[in-house]
Amino acid sequence: MNKHVHTMLATALAVGLASAASAQETTTLRMSTWVGPQHHLAADTLPVWFQAVEEASGGTLKIQLDPAPIAGAPEQYDIVRKGAADLAYHVMGYTPGPFEIVRGGELPFLSPSAEVGSQAVWDWYDRNIGFDQEFEDVKVVTLFVHGPGMLHTRDPIASLEDLANYKLRVGGGGVKIAQGLGATPVDVPAPQSYETIEKGVADGAMFPFEAVFGFNLFELVNNHLEVPGGLYTTPFAVIMNKDKWDSLTEQQQAALTEAGGVAGAKILGQGWDRADAKGEELAMEHGGTVTTLSDEETSRWAEELEFMNDEWIALANERGHDGEALLQDLRDTMEKFAAMN
Repeated sequence: MNKHVHTMLATALAVGLASAASAQETTTLRMSTWVGPQHHLAADTLPVWFQAVEEASGGTLKIQLDPAPIAGAPEQYDIVRKGAADLAYHVMGYTPGPFEIVRGGELPFLSPSAEVGSQAVWDWYDRNIGFDQEFEDVKVVTLFVHGPGMLHTRDPIASLEDLANYKLRVGGGGVKIAQGLGATPVDVPAPQSYETIEKGVADGAMFPFEAVFGFNLFELVNNHLEVPGGLYTTPFAVIMNKDKWDSLTEQQQAALTEAGGVAGAKILGQGWDRADAKGEELAMEHGGTVTTLSDEETSRWAEELEFMNDEWIALANERGHDGEALLQDLRDTMEKFAAMN
């Protein structure tokens, strides 16, 4: 073989390797979204996690959020399962039935912050159940919860008596919470909260603090009641199409695993806590009053809502688990991560 042929082969090999590396560097995953571009998930929280994934992959893997929703929140699981998007963040509470065990993370008075709750729910569920149980059609990359659910109302609320027949905008599991506390639930989608309160159909809402700026509630309500551990939280699963996962290189899969799991839960939870802090700051700037439910009242409220724990324990038992032990483990896991933060 002459020198010229050697040179041509070497050049071809070098070009081929460079092309392969270049192709690998530009692997971009599409993530479905169902919030607007101004929402903190799109503007801040998810992009920070995308950066962590890219860094873990050595720049070979990028995630791009869709510029606009291609479906509503309840459809996100099916979008990913069918391959219409590579990734999505799915609210399990929007599709009752398949995800009832992981929804133990929604129970009252459990989660002191999004950062703690996100890590704890991932760790607890991964250890005790495993994501192949309730999520067999998709790959779960990480999970997060929003900040502690609290009350944002026109009138000061400090006791069960103040809540009697009080009209509260709620969603999903919030209906049971409102009813359990003697309030009147007004079940409308989150984006309709402003209009619902403005028109007097509701006099307040049950939300994490983020909603004060996310839905401009600071213009309508001035009383913000923090409840220790939150009245509720909402778990979101970051899910991926299985075929797309299988198509990634081992290095890219390892990067998603490294930046996912508990590490990803921490990043995404921190993002929601930043948004909650911004909401509280905005409330204070507009003359809002922030109070914390007293220990005595918290005990009373917890007693009224104990039925929710009982119902979840019974459901977990029906599905072959020790519901009481599972819930205690979740509480212990929350305390473990709270001590670490």
